[in-house]
Amino acid sequence: MSLKVMTAKTLLLVILLISTINAADKKQASIEKINQANIKELRAGASLATADTCIVRHDNGIILKIDSWVLGNELYKNYLDPSLSCPNPYPFTVTEVNMPMYFLNPTTINVSVDVESADYSDPNCPTPDTIIAMSSTYSIQVPGEGLYDIWVPLDTPVIVDGPFFAGYFLGNPIDQSVGAAVLTDTNSAATCRSYNIWSDTIGYIDLLNNSIWNFPGRLVLYASGIPGGQSTDPPPDIVIISPQNNQNLYGSSQLWVNDISGSNIIDYVSFEYSNGGAFTEIGRDYDPSSPLRDGLHYAETGNGFSISWNFSSLPEGAYILRATAYDTLGRSASDEINVYLEPTPPTPNIISPLNGSDFCPTFDFLMSCSDENMTRIDIYKKDADSNYTAGMVALNQYKFGDNNGNPNDGNRYTNGEFGDYYSAPTAAASAIKLWADRGYTYLMREGVINIPVDTLVERMATLFKTRENKGTYDEDLYKGLIDFNSSKGNPLIINYSHNPDYFQLRSMVENEEKTVIIALGGTPGVWLAIDGFQGWKQLDGTFQIKICNPFTGNIIPVAMRNNMGVNEVYFNGNWQKIDMMVTVGAVNWNVTRTYLGSDTLGTNGWSFTWTPQNLISNHQYFFHAIGIDATGLKDNSTVLLNYDCSQFFIRGDYNNDGFTNIADLNYLINYLIYGGPPPLGGAIRGDANCDNYINITDIVYYINFIFGVNNPPCY
Repeated sequence: MSLKVMTAKTLLLVILLISTINAADKKQASIEKINQANIKELRAGASLATADTCIVRHDNGIILKIDSWVLGNELYKNYLDPSLSCPNPYPFTVTEVNMPMYFLNPTTINVSVDVESADYSDPNCPTPDTIIAMSSTYSIQVPGEGLYDIWVPLDTPVIVDGPFFAGYFLGNPIDQSVGAAVLTDTNSAATCRSYNIWSDTIGYIDLLNNSIWNFPGRLVLYASGIPGGQSTDPPPDIVIISPQNNQNLYGSSQLWVNDISGSNIIDYVSFEYSNGGAFTEIGRDYDPSSPLRDGLHYAETGNGFSISWNFSSLPEGAYILRATAYDTLGRSASDEINVYLEPTPPTPNIISPLNGSDFCPTFDFLMSCSDENMTRIDIYKKDADSNYTAGMVALNQYKFGDNNGNPNDGNRYTNGEFGDYYSAPTAAASAIKLWADRGYTYLMREGVINIPVDTLVERMATLFKTRENKGTYDEDLYKGLIDFNSSKGNPLIINYSHNPDYFQLRSMVENEEKTVIIALGGTPGVWLAIDGFQGWKQLDGTFQIKICNPFTGNIIPVAMRNNMGVNEVYFNGNWQKIDMMVTVGAVNWNVTRTYLGSDTLGTNGWSFTWTPQNLISNHQYFFHAIGIDATGLKDNSTVLLNYDCSQFFIRGDYNNDGFTNIADLNYLINYLIYGGPPPLGGAIRGDANCDNYINITDIVYYINFIFGVNNPPCY
C-alpha cells in the first residue's frame, strides 16, 4: 500500500481510524540500558553515498531502550536542524529518515516516513506542522532479536530552507511479545524536540514532558540528505553492455552496465531477471570503481557497476535481464535486454591433456560436459606458428590527439593536447583496421568514401570519451566498440574476459583468428593490441607475445608470465597485470582446421583417441573441441600442445619394445624401402641423422649406431 497523504490533519485521521492504543497502554513503559554494539541495518530503499550526504542528528547516542511503549499505529517526530550538523546546509535536500529500534523476536513492520514544517507559535517550543513530503509504505522484515537502523527513503527528496520535523509512522499493530522498543539518550532537558501521536483525543505529546509517561532522554530519530541544495548531477542513464541483447548465456555470466549520463552520485545498481513473471533481484553493486587508463598514471582496480551471476540452477529458456541505477537523490533509470539461458552449457571442457603439455604417442582427449542434451563433440587440429603474426598495423599514439592544428608537434598533454591518453583509440583502431584489411573494407568507410586511419582513431576516441576523460574507462571502450559495430550493421562479435592467461590470448589471436586488445593495470594503465607470438616456453617459464607499442608505434616482443594466478606482461620497464582482454571477431569469418573425428556417445564419458602422424617435432598444435547439443547450441574449448617424442620413446627404438637393436633397423628399412608403417611416435623419428630428411642415409646412420660408430639417433 502506498500512503500519499500531504497534511498533518489527514494523517491524524488515518491514525484515528486504525488505532486502538490508549494512554493506559503507554503507562506500562519501562527503561533498560542497552549496548549499542553490533547494530544492524535494514533498508527499505537506496542507501546513500557518504561523500555526497550529511546526517542530521542531535541525540547523544543510543543509551536506553523504552520497553512496552511501542504498540504500532502511531507516529513519531523529531526536530532536526541541518545547520547544527552540516556545513553550508541550506537549501538542504532531505532524502532518508531513520529511527533505530530494538526487537526481541522476528516480526514484520509497515513503515513510512515524512518531513513536516515546524510551527513556531511558541518560539521556544516548536511543534510539528504541515507535512511537505512523505514516502510510500514499506513492509520490512525484522529477522530476529537485535538493534536495527531502519532507513526509509522519501519517494521524492524534498528541499528545506530551515529546521524541520522528521516523522516515522509505524502503520500496523505490534504485539508486545515482539519486544519492539524505541531508543533514547539521557538528555532529559531536550523538551520540545521529540513527539508521539496515536489519537486525536490526546494529540501530539512531547515525549519528555507529558501527563502519561516521560521519556528519560531525546528520541533517536534522524535524517540524511544533501547540503547546499539539489545536486547538479544529471539523473542516471544506464545501458547494459554485457551481455548483449539476444545473446545466449552459458552457466554463468558477468552483468555489466555503463552510465552514459555522467552522474557522480549513482549510489548502486540493482540487477534482476524475469522469465515472464515478476522480476527477481540477482544482486546489487555499490562500487563504481573503474580504471582510467591514461598512459601516464596508475590504473586502479575495479570493474565498474557489474555483478557475477551463476544461473546454473535456473530452468533453460528465454529471460529478461534488467539493471536499475539509483542515485543519492532517489532518482533511477533502467535498461532491459533479452537473453537465452542455458544453465548446463554444451561446453566440452578438455580436462586432459592440459594446456602446454607435450604429446607424442597415441593419447586420449578427455572432456567433461554438463549438458544433458549433448549429441556429439567434434575434434579439430590447427597448426600453431612459432612466429605467428596477425598482421596488425602498429600506431604511435603521439601522432594523434592533435588540438592545435599541428599534428607533428607530438600532441603531448604538456602542450594541452591528448596524444598521451590515446592508447585505447590506437589499439582499437589497429584491431578494426586488421578486419578491414581482411576484407571487411566498409569498416573504414563513410558512405562510399574510404577514411584514413587517423580519422578512425578519432572516431574511436569520440566513442570512448577519451578526450573528455583524458584517458579511457573500460566500460566506455567496450560500449564504444559495440556502438561502432552497430553503426556498421553488426558484422563483428565483441566479447571480453578478465585476467586472461597466455593460452587464452594465443587461442583467441591465432586459433580463432580474432583481433585482441588487452588492458594493463598498474603504472601506466594502457591498452595494447596483440599482434602475435614468438617461440615457446622460455627457460624462465615465461612466454613471448608481440604487442603494438603505442609509445613507439612499432611491434615488439614482450615477456608474459603467470605470477601466482595473476597474468602479467613486462612492459615499459615493469611487470603489469593484464586486467582484461577484449576480442573482436567477425560473423562470417571461417577458420580453417583439420577435422580429426567425433565422439557421439557420452555414456562412458566424453573422450577421443588419436594417434599423431606426420607432425613436426617440438612444434605446437591447437586442438579444438566443439560441443553440439540437441537444440543446436554450440560451445568450444581449446588446448595448445607441443609435439615432442623425446620423453616418450627411447631414441632409435622405432618399434617401442624398449630396446635399440637389429629389429629397429629392420623396422626402419621396412618403412623407407618397402612402405611399411612409420616408427611409432611419427615419421619424424625416422630422421636418425638430423638432416631434416628421411631417406637411405638414415639407414646407414642407424647401422653405424648399432656398431657403436655413431651417436644415438635424433628421435
